[in-house]
Amino acid sequence: MLTSLAGVVIQNIAFILFAAGILIWGQARVRHAPPWPGPRPVGKVFRWWLLVIWLVGFALPVAAMVVDGVLGGQAVVWLALVPYLLMFLVQIAFELFVWKRWRSVVWVLVPCLFLPWRCFQVYVGLVTVWPLEGLMLTQVTLVALLVLWLINIGVHYTGIALNLRWDLQRDGDFAAISGVGDLVRPQTPEPGQ
Repeated sequence: MLTSLAGVVIQNIAFILFAAGILIWGQARVRHAPPWPGPRPVGKVFRWWLLVIWLVGFALPVAAMVVDGVLGGQAVVWLALVPYLLMFLVQIAFELFVWKRWRSVVWVLVPCLFLPWRCFQVYVGLVTVWPLEGLMLTQVTLVALLVLWLINIGVHYTGIALNLRWDLQRDGDFAAISGVGDLVRPQTPEPGQ
């Protein structure tokens, strides 16, 4: 794991290239599919969840950078949080591009790629700042970010079927897809058994 500025830059550029490659590959595989209208409208609970994501995932790290990085004069805070914040914005740019420009179901892959990477970035930030004193806000922020993104991985992954609208597919049951319905039939006992 690289924790120098050059190492962090190389890691993140490599990840962006990897993610872009996966998305381009995925788009090539579904290029003949009809345009995807995007995720379903979200309910009130999910709107609150998005507010938590923006407050904890973006506003709190910015506050930690101001308090510990600018006012506290600790440059290491920038190394821990700037790459994270930039990648947060890159993910939003990728999501908007794939959703609005490509109008592609590949959109669902963007968080699948970026959320685990974000957890890795937070881990690198924790390793970088944890042994240092006087960075309590940054340390608490990084722990909160790790918890937030681990929960959000679960939220996103469990919502994939809903986002892809599998329930609206004419043949969207497992029996139609795999023929399992033919294999799993209740056995009726034959006479004399």
